[in-house]
Amino acid sequence: MSLTVFNNGGAGSSIELAKANAILDKYDSWDIKREALIPVLQDFQHEYGYIPAPIAALIGQRLDLTLPEIYGVATFYTDFKVLQKAEHRILLCEGIACYMCGSKGLGKLVKEKLGIEHTEVTPDGKWTVERANWCFGACNLMPIVEIDHTVYGNVTAEKLSQLIDDINAGKIKEHHH
Repeated sequence: MSLTVFNNGGAGSSIELAKANAILDKYDSWDIKREALIPVLQDFQHEYGYIPAPIAALIGQRLDLTLPEIYGVATFYTDFKVLQKAEHRILLCEGIACYMCGSKGLGKLVKEKLGIEHTEVTPDGKWTVERANWCFGACNLMPIVEIDHTVYGNVTAEKLSQLIDDINAGKIKEHHH
């Protein structure tokens, strides 16, 4: 039997229930099961790269914890991710200036081109798109888009489409700052 994991609205991938239970079985001998939460989360983070929602539910059943208790811990520590991490991340500035100058259209382009909404991951795990929850402080270059820690200014839908194509083709390598 397997659990289907929906990556925040994207296509599902299967997680073997037997493998998940085997990870949890290692903690059956613990006297106070809830004390195993952090090591259990570490095991699943290592296995999947994030904590899939069906896994969180299974952890809750096995350790007698509620989902708010599990997510409270998982979101408190930055080592744990509750969303699947994508290979490439697009951050769209939606500050008022960028929004008025076209960032809404950039979000529409991403939805049409990649089939994802904010916080979703493409089925192949290559792309995610998020709202930047800060101002880049370069309003003269609006609208601003950040892709893989590189900031691009005066981005049109055509330019963003080309950037995605170039990254997919390996023409643009990820920059690290």
